[in-house]
Amino acid sequence: MKNVYIIGSGKIGCNIAIALNKSNINILGIHSRNQKTGNKLANKVNSIYFEKFIIPEKTDLVIICVPDDEIKNIAKKIKNTAIIHTAGCSDITLLKNCSNNYGVVWPIQTFLDNKKANLENVPICIEANNTIFEEKLKSLFSNISNNTMSINLKQRQLIHLSAVFSCNFSNYLYSIAEEILSKDNLDFSLLKPLILETTNNAFKFRPKNNQTGPARRKDLGTIKKHLDLLSLNEKKEYLKIYNLITNNIIK
Repeated sequence: MKNVYIIGSGKIGCNIAIALNKSNINILGIHSRNQKTGNKLANKVNSIYFEKFIIPEKTDLVIICVPDDEIKNIAKKIKNTAIIHTAGCSDITLLKNCSNNYGVVWPIQTFLDNKKANLENVPICIEANNTIFEEKLKSLFSNISNNTMSINLKQRQLIHLSAVFSCNFSNYLYSIAEEILSKDNLDFSLLKPLILETTNNAFKFRPKNNQTGPARRKDLGTIKKHLDLLSLNEKKEYLKIYNLITNNIIK
């Protein structure tokens, strides 16, 4: 599979297209509803932006890189071309009417705007409707990652759920911490050594055994002081978040 067609020019589409292009895979075309980002990505990977939904004849593989809820709508437009999506929680059967060869390739990574991710050591979960196609996908994506693995739907969904807890939720808590500090002109970078140490320890020891803090110690006096400080914050939902997490740790 040397000729790839990308649908979507968002964060994951950009990173996959750039990584494949760097590995001498031919990106035949980019289709995106966003003309600006679609053209920009096409230029980066020496390809062509298709404003209309057209799949070139020489396409070996279509990669759908759109939000989960859009996959089904895109799939209705595609026939007789090997195809994959890149969603962590969606079934490959969404693509069963597109081709005899369909599947999913999902990198376990978070992607940011204007920042190219290094996928070399990122685990890439692969599932396909047949073993031959699955091996072809592993061969293709081993060009951009040293860690491709066969993962079924249930496993992938569990990984995705765990990723939301460990990445999305923790980042939201970072944003709360930054906001609390900024109220008194304190810099979020003060927490950098603490956050890095916590992250490093999570992979050295079992996270459950690493728990520290007033909830772990059942230090009710300190917890009361924190709640009093949060009661002064305009966003009262932070009180609920603090109480919910604290009570779960105490239990």
